[in-house]
Amino acid sequence: METVFNYNIKLRLVEETDADFIILLRTDTSKSKFISPTDSDVNKQKEWIRKYKEREKSGDEYYFIAIDENEEKFATYRIYNKMNDSIEIGSFVSKPFYNIPINVIKVDVILKEFVFTSLGYDQLNFEVRKENKSVVSYHKKFHPYLEKEDDLNFYFVLAKENFLVNKTKFEKLF
Repeated sequence: METVFNYNIKLRLVEETDADFIILLRTDTSKSKFISPTDSDVNKQKEWIRKYKEREKSGDEYYFIAIDENEEKFATYRIYNKMNDSIEIGSFVSKPFYNIPINVIKVDVILKEFVFTSLGYDQLNFEVRKENKSVVSYHKKFHPYLEKEDDLNFYFVLAKENFLVNKTKFEKLF
């Protein structure tokens, strides 16, 4: 798979050498409260990446590192849980106090566009912690369907049509 590039942002596939960066993001106290727990052991993260690379080879999963126009790594995003008509996105974590916040939105738009246009899915699934109010608000701007909720999360389904209609309001900011 090639690197995905758009809006001056590059998404490249994760490598073992990214383990420290992933742990830095996922164990930061301001970010970790909104995601599943991550062990801070770098060797365990490298082992997880090795197993992930097998799933990547079979086209079942993709895990990206986002790199900005200054060549700074600033976020992760993952595609997984492939089904017949949909796929899930998640593990979207950005660097705390990153100085170009619009790039975080660009990454989300790029990844969703990749799922719909390059991978050919008509819908994608994602979950957001209810307490992560700004992210919930952002995602609702694409008009996803709320499939279900539990005490911790909202579970959304986003149709390709809704994404395509609503992405232009964000592209105007780019």
